Amino acid sequence: MKIYIVRHGETDSNKAKKAQGQRINESLNSEGVRQAKELTFNIDKDFDVIFTSPLKRAVQTAEILAKEIKAPVITRKEIIERDYGNLSGKNWKEMFEFGEGKIDFKKMDFELEYNYRPYGGECAEDVKKRLLKFIKELKKDYSDKKVLIIAHGGILRMAHFLFLEEKVQHTPKNASIYEFNI
Repeated sequence: MKIYIVRHGETDSNKAKKAQGQRINESLNSEGVRQAKELTFNIDKDFDVIFTSPLKRAVQTAEILAKEIKAPVITRKEIIERDYGNLSGKNWKEMFEFGEGKIDFKKMDFELEYNYRPYGGECAEDVKKRLLKFIKELKKDYSDKKVLIIAHGGILRMAHFLFLEEKVQHTPKNASIYEFNI
């Protein structure tokens, strides 16, 4: 089964390079709305269903795409962004300096980073479990459908890791689309 995942359009926190996670629930900024509208020209229109994270930035992106695709939008909490705990809302410099450990995220090896649980947040294993639960339900209930998912950078990174066996260190671009064979 193939699925297609879109990262939501840009928010002000994205522009400021701040980690949003689940705790920052921003709307798209004007650039994010433009990106989502532009994506409607470059995306297939034959999707049967659109699943979206419940966060505003993903829901807005899904609604913009749904106007052109004409598919129902279903909100699913399993595809919400990773919870970055007390690191939510901080930029990279602030994250490096946060807490006693002064963790250098850019020097962390991929496996360690994926098992790291930020202050009060989720580790990537938590994200993996809920994404795989969602995928299992998709395979059961939508295996004969063309599925579009509107999610977040963390979900896309995990999808690359699980379905393409790629360790993606960068955050996917806003309003970009990726295809996965699950």
